[in-house]
Formats: sequence, C-alpha cells, structure tokens
Amino acid sequence: MNCELIFYLASKTNLCEKALERILKNFELNFRASLFATESNALGEKIIDAFESSNIVFVIGGLNNNEKYGIENVLSKALANKSPDDLKKLRNPAHGADGYLVRQGGQLLVVLPDEPSQIESFFTGPLKKYLESFTGV
Repeated sequence: MNCELIFYLASKTNLCEKALERILKNFELNFRASLFATESNALGEKIIDAFESSNIVFVIGGLNNNEKYGIENVLSKALANKSPDDLKKLRNPAHGADGYLVRQGGQLLVVLPDEPSQIESFFTGPLKKYLESFTGV
C-alpha cells in the first residue's frame, strides 16, 4: 500500500520524516514522496494529487495555527458538504496538539503535529490499531 507525506506549515521536517519512516516500516507501507505546502490551497491540491497514487496521506504540521490557515479550519472547509466514512480527533498522548484521521473508502488522511516525539507517541494507541486494520498488517 502506498503512502505520501505532506508538510504543512511545519518545522523539524527532517526529524519528523525520519520518525514517520521508522514507524511506517512496521506497517509494510511504500513511502512514495515528501511534499511541502505553505498555504491552504496548495495543501488541498497536494492532498488531491497524493490520493491519485496513494491510499494513505500523512499531513504533518498546521495544528498549532488557529488562524484561517490552521489545519482545523482547512479540514472544516474541505468537509463542509461531505460526510466521510470515518472522522476522528486523535488525542495526543504527549499532551501537545491533537491529530485527525479522515477515511473515505480506501483512502486515509492522517494529520499529526510537527514534533517527532509526539508523532511516535500517536502510534502507541488507537492510531496504531486503526492503521493495522486499514493496511491488513
């Protein structure tokens, strides 16, 4: 199964990418690309493009920005007239910014904070179980 990574208004991108790559080895995912977006329209376009060749897209960053370009506002606008099969807020076990999970059919969008240790902590609980079920590992 293919997956892609999009950094959105993120810092520590190299460390976050390494942390995610380490974790994803356990799920037998083919990590295809790392992309960058610095504004909401570009993020939307990159997500659409990524889903043309991948089943899972990870977005890292944008969770600490509460302005109109923050990921919560971007997701709210994107989902305003749609009902995904599954939409979950992922509580951050490390007490930082919470993440999000959106599934529609055979495609999964996972939004995580741009802190490497927090990314790893998400994969110790419900997100790990969800990905195992989604990927069949």
